[in-house]
Amino acid sequence: MKNTFDLKDVQITDTRWKSCEDKNALFLSEMDPERILSGFRRTCGIKTDAQPYGGWEDSLIAGHGIGHYFSALGMRIACLRGRDEDGELEESIKKAETIVRGLLECQEKLGNGFLSAATVQDSDNVYIQFDILEGRAEGKQWVPWYALHKVLQGLLDLWRYGEIEGAGKAATALADWVSNRVLSWDKATRKKVLSVEYGGMNETLYLLYLKTHNERYKKAAGVFDEPELYSDLLSFRNRLKGIHANTTIPKILGYLTGALAYDEGEEVSKRLKTAEIFWEKVIRDQSYPTGAIGDMEHFFADGLLDGSRTQCNGESCCSYNMLKLSQLLYRITGDIRYTDHIERTLWNLKLGSIGPDGGYTYFNPMATGYYRLYSPNRPEENPFWCCVGTGMEDMAKAADQICYEEDNVIYITQWISSDLRIGEKIYQIRTDFEKGLITITCSKSGKNIKLRIPRWIKNREDILPKGEEYLDIDPDNGKFELEFSMDLKLLELPDEPSAKGFSYGPFVLCVPLGEDRWGVTESAGIDVTAPAWKVVFGRAVKSSITYGKTNRAVLDAEYLTLPSEETVEDFRRNFKDHIRDENGELFLTGMRDINGQIIDLPLIPYFSTGNGRYGVYWYISSGSRSSH
Repeated sequence: MKNTFDLKDVQITDTRWKSCEDKNALFLSEMDPERILSGFRRTCGIKTDAQPYGGWEDSLIAGHGIGHYFSALGMRIACLRGRDEDGELEESIKKAETIVRGLLECQEKLGNGFLSAATVQDSDNVYIQFDILEGRAEGKQWVPWYALHKVLQGLLDLWRYGEIEGAGKAATALADWVSNRVLSWDKATRKKVLSVEYGGMNETLYLLYLKTHNERYKKAAGVFDEPELYSDLLSFRNRLKGIHANTTIPKILGYLTGALAYDEGEEVSKRLKTAEIFWEKVIRDQSYPTGAIGDMEHFFADGLLDGSRTQCNGESCCSYNMLKLSQLLYRITGDIRYTDHIERTLWNLKLGSIGPDGGYTYFNPMATGYYRLYSPNRPEENPFWCCVGTGMEDMAKAADQICYEEDNVIYITQWISSDLRIGEKIYQIRTDFEKGLITITCSKSGKNIKLRIPRWIKNREDILPKGEEYLDIDPDNGKFELEFSMDLKLLELPDEPSAKGFSYGPFVLCVPLGEDRWGVTESAGIDVTAPAWKVVFGRAVKSSITYGKTNRAVLDAEYLTLPSEETVEDFRRNFKDHIRDENGELFLTGMRDINGQIIDLPLIPYFSTGNGRYGVYWYISSGSRSSH
């Protein structure tokens, strides 16, 4: 099994990723411990004058975003142990220890390890949301196990990444409360509770078991496993249709994590096979080349990718969880497909998920003519959607997905410029996409290296022996250089043969469409909005949204017409003839728009669109076409 390196040992140097890391770090640094603790103190009756943060963090789900912040803070501390910048490490550790002390005081006040920051409905029963789920009380509830999972995982991450010992004490105390409660459920209660989103409770409890070897955590994790449901979901066509994606993906991730808690055998094989089938189904039938998954948080009918392109594709949380699932599958199996997906998601959706001025995306639209909306870039103004939480984590741990180690061999799987430190040895990985050059330098004689050669390399067959995925590199040579050229690829959608897009190397390309009618939004959930207007070359349409349902709109300006002698099939074979390279800048050319004008459209990386509208896919047609 391949192991990741400590975050302190892998430092990203790529300026694009560093910029996102820095924006994220600024957001983390502005989080106030007193406001973070206020909801937990309110729950247990400790007086506080501080107000909780707003949006979802002042509601029945409060604590979920704070839990992700705990994880991100632990990861940031781990990164800083490898490069302390301006005393940030000491400050971050001090902040983490202050928060953990406050949480331990809350646990001591209640006396049973419980923690919650949710709005208090009944001061005499702070567990009421859990009782409501079990059918033992009446009132309001909003996925209490989901919120609690984030807090528990956050404490675990402060412990294992940040090395904050008090976080281990708080995490195990909370896990004891969880175990005592769930191990008392009968079948009917378990079925009732697990029908409501509970995040990755099984994943976290299995990870706690692996760290502590407490058998009760393993048993409690098993309560959240649902093998019958997994089998049902994967048993026949279109079973995923309409299922909430970010509820489902963590369930499979947790089930697979359980494979690490068992000896090799039938149980491990069963869990691995289930995860592999699920992953394949989601990637094949529900995913876009950017790493975006589903529409309006839900899976759609198998393969309905063009028919599901709206302003509400690609909830960031779904991609966060698919990245985690892909990484664990790669670590267990070594299958290169999983790193391919990680690469697509990192360089496209994730690199674009932090705004030009900071803030985090919820949706990442795939419909032409929309744009990403970013949350406010300051904690005091932030709505703390779930995707703000996962966004904090994604940028705090990006370095975790570059290098692995197995049998004394280093596997470099992502071409993100970075430094890997192993003891006194430093491996410098430098990728220059513009020059087409990757360089790996080792300061001293070190371990053998296997460099993954991506499928977007044009001269891949000249580099690799047939059937191989990695190039063996001898570190004793001191410096290795590889020239490469990136290939242009045609992107197609299974349900609409005329819909075409393009990628260049790892980058999905799009046409920038300006900022006309920018900022007019429609509600897409509680405190969540999405762009209302779709605008393409001056044509516009406004679409309404209701939660769980989007209205797809197509404008005639999205159609491009080929020369009269050229068919769509010709275009498939010769699409590169329609892309012009002008000193490294790419343009889509040689077709006519709806006004009959020859187009010359710039193609830029999807991640770089910022606040602007964009179009990844265009409908290519033969002959003249005046209206649609």
